[in-house]
Amino acid sequence: MLRKKSFSIIVGSVVLLTIVGIYIAVGSLNSAESRVDTNQSDEISTAGVETTLASQGSKENPFGEKVKTPLSEELIRQYIHAMSHQKVRAKEKWSFFQITDERIDFLLNQLKINQYEDENEYKAILIRWKEGDFSRVVEDHNTIWKMQDGNIGKATAPLNAKQEEKYIESQKRENR
Repeated sequence: MLRKKSFSIIVGSVVLLTIVGIYIAVGSLNSAESRVDTNQSDEISTAGVETTLASQGSKENPFGEKVKTPLSEELIRQYIHAMSHQKVRAKEKWSFFQITDERIDFLLNQLKINQYEDENEYKAILIRWKEGDFSRVVEDHNTIWKMQDGNIGKATAPLNAKQEEKYIESQKRENR
């Protein structure tokens, strides 16, 4: 009788530890997939997820991060938001990625391989930017900012060319 009870306790413990281990592993992957350190620039890295883009027929992530693809909706928003910072005036800016055709194309490709709740909005913004049209960049920033439940850092005006250049240079200096 004592043997059966000991055996049951051991089996129960193993099952419980296995379930806890799986829960922790899945939680780590999910949080790593969408984590973006907004105090860094082009060198930020999402730790933990090593699924390569090459295995899915894509080029490396031009944002310099190793992330699972297709990208999460949260990460699509974060990338667009961080890129918009080079073009807008706001009291607070907590992230930055310089706008490049390569980054825009990468995000547009993600929209082709996955479905997103706000896909049409992302696509409209990215296509405008791809065509060099930043006439709505304040609205673009604030649309994404609202999707992220932003409460500090609403864009108030576009930067002029000189202000934009100064901002980009300051970000490069900060992140050397």
